Amino acid sequence: MLRLQSQGKLYVVGIGPGSKELLTLKAYEALKNADVVIGHRRYIELIKDLVKGEIIESAMRKELDRVKKAIELAKDKKVCLVSGGDPCIYGIASLVEEFIATNSIEIDYEIIPGITALNAANSLLGCAVSGDHAVISLSDQLVDWEKIEHRLRVMLRSDVPIAIYNPSSLKRADNLKKALEIIFSERGNVKVAIIKNAYREGEEVKIKNLSELNAEEVDMSTILIISSSETVATDKRMLTPRGYSMKYEVGAKTKKAIEIAEQSAEILRNFIPGDTLKEEIVRRAVMATGDLSYRDLIVFKGDPVEAVKALREGAKIIVDVEMVKAGLRAEAISAVSFAKGSERTRTAEGILNLAKEIEGAIVGIGNAPSSAMALCEIAEEHKPAFVVATPVGFVGASESKEMIRKLDLPSITTVGTKGGSGVCTAILNCLIEHARSD
Repeated sequence: MLRLQSQGKLYVVGIGPGSKELLTLKAYEALKNADVVIGHRRYIELIKDLVKGEIIESAMRKELDRVKKAIELAKDKKVCLVSGGDPCIYGIASLVEEFIATNSIEIDYEIIPGITALNAANSLLGCAVSGDHAVISLSDQLVDWEKIEHRLRVMLRSDVPIAIYNPSSLKRADNLKKALEIIFSERGNVKVAIIKNAYREGEEVKIKNLSELNAEEVDMSTILIISSSETVATDKRMLTPRGYSMKYEVGAKTKKAIEIAEQSAEILRNFIPGDTLKEEIVRRAVMATGDLSYRDLIVFKGDPVEAVKALREGAKIIVDVEMVKAGLRAEAISAVSFAKGSERTRTAEGILNLAKEIEGAIVGIGNAPSSAMALCEIAEEHKPAFVVATPVGFVGASESKEMIRKLDLPSITTVGTKGGSGVCTAILNCLIEHARSD
């Protein structure tokens, strides 16, 4: 074992998102009292006015050099090796631990945690992450892209909010574009929060539909948060409820909430009058999207009462993706869970594998045009009771819904490129509620 005869100490310090007000007291004291502070120049710039000792700056991809230098100086000095956010989360602490363990170095050192980029971004949004969540980096400097893609798909299928670190840089802009395609294929046109320079100069917070996100506006100073099926969002705030409403009355019955709901319903009735099930379904689609154009985009073939009747008689509900399943007020089967890997998309293969189950079922397709096309392949032999098909996108979505409308089946579809999991879920929930009513 290599022993460093030392009166010094090494501190691996997380400096948080950048604002000095968000430094922990322990980090502040360590930096102020250090003989030497070492770090990437980007992080040094954020805290250098606190430092009284020597400052050693270094460039990108010099992490190992910084670690070696910090350990050498810590023989007889108090040294702070700084890392943005928390040093253990996409930071330098793991390299320090690995280097010390691999080389059997005995040294007095301590890791001082910091507020992570996710913590900072989450507080600016409201509470996009309140419980279970996933975190992934799109940087393939230390992890192969194939592994990143696999992990991202698994996370997306878990239906929890996902924080994306290191989403883009000049040398790997294509990684973000590929990731956005994966997100769209697994979750549809979900809400995405874009937080740039959290608690630093140039701070920006935006929330957009995935289809509206321009990859060029995202850089290494940005963190993305992908919503789950339970997340609610405005143009600036994002909340994923933790579940307190199951335990308490969390304002759901307050006078203000009731007034807002009644006002919304009344406004919609002015635009979409009537009391039939068809009119209620259209209102639900408009409410789910905030888009009045759905008045003219919903196409009914047959009577939706047929779906209500089938549900009352115990028909199964089969949907294409977990995103739709998670939002339903009834049990459902997700086709994507029954895919085993083929040249087809996972949702399409899942639909084909569930052919016998589909017979007599209510089928909801909210995401993938390929799953709608797969349904058309088997619908004649394994005829569902009713189909709700609202896949979204510019490739195949419009054509796939036209194919559904040509089937000898009652259905609800959307015209053109618009639709998505949220619309499909809203329509299915309306049918479920009517089936449960007297």
